[in-house]
Amino acid sequence: MMLLKQKKAGAARVLILVALATVNPACGSSGGAGSPPADTVNDNQAIQPVVEVPVMRSIPASHGISMQLLSERADRINPKLVYAFQGKGTALTWDIGVTRAAYERIPMLRGEANAQGMAAGDVVLTGNSSGSVLAAWFSCRGITADSIKGAETIMSGFPAQLVKEDPAAKFQEVLGAINSGKEFGSPTSDILPLVDAIVGNGACVPRLPTVILASNQDINDNRRWLFTEGRRSRSFDITDFSYSQRTGDFSLEKEKVGKICTYFADPVMFRYLSENMTGEERLCDIRVMENADDMRTAVLASISEPTYFVPVEEKAESKLVRFDAPGAIKSHRFYNGGFSMPGIVQDIKRLFPAARAMGTGRWTYNQAEVAVMYSWYDVNLNSLQEQSRWWMDLEPVPTDTQRSRLLARPAGLQGADLAARYQEEINLGYQRATACLQPGKACLSPRTSIFGRDPNKPAFTRPAGQPGGAEIPTRQGLDMFLQ
Repeated sequence: MMLLKQKKAGAARVLILVALATVNPACGSSGGAGSPPADTVNDNQAIQPVVEVPVMRSIPASHGISMQLLSERADRINPKLVYAFQGKGTALTWDIGVTRAAYERIPMLRGEANAQGMAAGDVVLTGNSSGSVLAAWFSCRGITADSIKGAETIMSGFPAQLVKEDPAAKFQEVLGAINSGKEFGSPTSDILPLVDAIVGNGACVPRLPTVILASNQDINDNRRWLFTEGRRSRSFDITDFSYSQRTGDFSLEKEKVGKICTYFADPVMFRYLSENMTGEERLCDIRVMENADDMRTAVLASISEPTYFVPVEEKAESKLVRFDAPGAIKSHRFYNGGFSMPGIVQDIKRLFPAARAMGTGRWTYNQAEVAVMYSWYDVNLNSLQEQSRWWMDLEPVPTDTQRSRLLARPAGLQGADLAARYQEEINLGYQRATACLQPGKACLSPRTSIFGRDPNKPAFTRPAGQPGGAEIPTRQGLDMFLQ
């Protein structure tokens, strides 16, 4: 149950099809779990195990940097691959196809050195919104042929109707919530069985450097309970991802009240983010992610997008490091999805300036989505999208035709028909990524400037701790990593 004041803070979220939440019944009680076999699946049936992909008890020497080794690297200069799972609602199938192609073309993801002698397995995983599902899945299992196949198999049994994406139904729900004064969005209990499956019912702990992002509702919510009451005075700064607020109802002066987001980070990345960046310099607060319960909270917090699921309460405030300033808001933390950063790369590259980043691809938002979210949170979703794209070195964004196909999944598909449709979507991601993962191909948008570059705040585009250093290069492709 949400507190009354939280219900009010969460009112009115419209038909936003923002990078949501869910999809992958990804793991099982100790490896994989999903739904009944594709030819017998029924949306009303309980989710049953369909595949077992063991969680990793330790990182094999041939697959990835160990947490100890990574934490001992003081120079932070060795090239790394930041692999960002970017949320796209229930189109998470696309990400699985992209990951399969990346696994085939990038030796580092297979724990191998490439022809240029690039270090094996030096990979950092990130995820937002529905992308957090796969970030968690691979964090505790590694990126292997078996774990990719397990994700594909689980998708074949995913009950599509679990996630509400019908715009008309969402609009009616929002209007009903406004009239009744109640919170809206599905309860997270609806999705909890799948999240428990993803984190292995307690067996899954982060074994690879991993960062999952969630937005801070207690900071970013710029609405009042009724539309007639107007907006609050909070304003968002895309340079440092902070919010400011007037010091009084009639004051023109503003002070910073907090950051828009929180990084849920495994102990290694938590250490890097806490020791090499101040709270002012980091784009987000940080919250350590040590065990399966922490990973469960991270995924729920990241998938609970406006209109999809109700906000998620932070129940371990002692693990959270907040932005600290004289005007900072200290209210209890609630999370409302991963919309605030469509690709978690910027701060990771500032920690590791030689890193290259690959995203799984995220299309731009439509104008209705942009207008609603700007009204509620003072953020322009497409500006945030371009900000993230600036930091990518390769991003296989779906073409217009592919996007239309992904968004046109017929409602009510079940059994073999649904499994076949999911496999088609997986293949679309695989085909697009395969075309992009070629020498000289980066598949990036043509943008040549960055939102949020402020000459008075140079630190945010430069290596951590080096505000006077050279700006970090971006959009370079992944040729150095390809086999």
